[in-house]
Amino acid sequence: MPRWRSAWEGEGKSPLYVAVDGKLAAIVAVSDPIKATTPAAIAALHAQGLKVAMITGDNARTAQAIARKLGIDEVVAEVLPAGQGGGGEAAAGHPWRAGLCG
Repeated sequence: MPRWRSAWEGEGKSPLYVAVDGKLAAIVAVSDPIKATTPAAIAALHAQGLKVAMITGDNARTAQAIARKLGIDEVVAEVLPAGQGGGGEAAAGHPWRAGLCG
């Protein structure tokens, strides 16, 4: 893996490859913004003694980086959209009660 890609994923960013006329023209780092209220919401859940899990379609390195930033306890990454709702297939084998947020 190229060093820049590993560094971006470690920051919670994913590479987006741009081609013009079938040739690589650019590589751009993209990431979803973290909502301003998210850290406080996670802290409030922790204060109630709850663990927070993230089920995401992001690759594992990117997801782990985001989880570290936010204090998320457990991550299930690279899950297709059909497996994300309410925990679904991604929660199989985990004793979770699932709440869903966007």
